[in-house]
Amino acid sequence: MFSFPLVVHCVLGFGIFNDHSCWFARQVILVVSVSETANLRNLATQLGEDGYVRVKAAKAETTIEIARRFGTLSVIPDLSPVQELIPRAAEQTSASSYGEMYGLREFPLHTDMAHWYVPPHYFLLRCVLPVPHVKTLVVHSRHLFVDEDEVTLRRALFRPRRRLDGRLTSLRLYESGRYRWDPIFIVPITKTAVELRERIVWRIASAKIEELSLDDTMDCIIFDNWSVLHGRTNVTMDCVNRRIERVYLDAVHL
Repeated sequence: MFSFPLVVHCVLGFGIFNDHSCWFARQVILVVSVSETANLRNLATQLGEDGYVRVKAAKAETTIEIARRFGTLSVIPDLSPVQELIPRAAEQTSASSYGEMYGLREFPLHTDMAHWYVPPHYFLLRCVLPVPHVKTLVVHSRHLFVDEDEVTLRRALFRPRRRLDGRLTSLRLYESGRYRWDPIFIVPITKTAVELRERIVWRIASAKIEELSLDDTMDCIIFDNWSVLHGRTNVTMDCVNRRIERVYLDAVHL
């Protein structure tokens, strides 16, 4: 696809910069603009329907640059804008993340920060060092909450496993357009929640899970954290050098 500088260079390369060449440049730029707009609309549609979308980093583009190109960065206290995800051995005590808890084993499906009252809306994963056999697992929440009525979802109350800022806030698995799920870091506190949790666990076990690959250093995936659950396949010893960078986003501009 032409870029604006390339178009101008091609026109000037003829050695003639007249009304005709200006008209030609305007027409090419118009075609490029329409094509790029249509492509962004397609990406937005895919994100809305599937809950994730693949995008490509430009050559030499950093993770923070591509995140800013496609969205608005979340500002989260005590958390770097770009987090590096590297497989490590599991911690035996004080595990507070899936990486610490599961190490190289498969990560269960979950939404990020499900124990927060309002979790981050989106996040971007960017491949820094690819490995061939480790996949990101994805399933849309709509498949797990099928046939659940509003009354059940309202009465099924959960809470964080541990206090946040000294408080325990009641949470729902679906509220205000946000799905959340975590088998570890939120726990049911009502009978309805216990029963709902059992049904969700059963549906996850029987769901068709997508496996997404990040095979190139320019590969990125944007996830709607309010719509899809994600996880990770197990990491074998020949894949422990896998390196992914993550950025949370408040909004996506497509």
